[in-house]
Amino acid sequence: MGFGDIAQIFFILFLLLGVMYVMLYLVKKYLFTYDKKASKLINISVLSTQVLMPKKYISVIKIRDKIYVLGISDNSITLIDKQDNFLQEAENEVNSSTEKKNFLDLLKGNMGIK
Repeated sequence: MGFGDIAQIFFILFLLLGVMYVMLYLVKKYLFTYDKKASKLINISVLSTQVLMPKKYISVIKIRDKIYVLGISDNSITLIDKQDNFLQEAENEVNSSTEKKNFLDLLKGNMGIK
């Protein structure tokens, strides 16, 4: 086996890898296409996912302006909770927490004195 035989083997190997890469590119581009405009209109985002046990999760998902809490296992998805006005509740919490209290009010509140 000389240098020419080894070079020929590597040439054929790289040629086959190149053909497979081109085929993969074409399959990804033309076979697995989806409507990108429709996916942007739906506006789905996963806010958080927490693992409970192996193959069991709790996910918080936002679809448009609604928040869904889902229980996900390997064979089912269960709706646990749904909040319609999540943004309004969050704004109310932020507004109520931004009220500044002075030290005396905080001390009275913590001591149970009104």
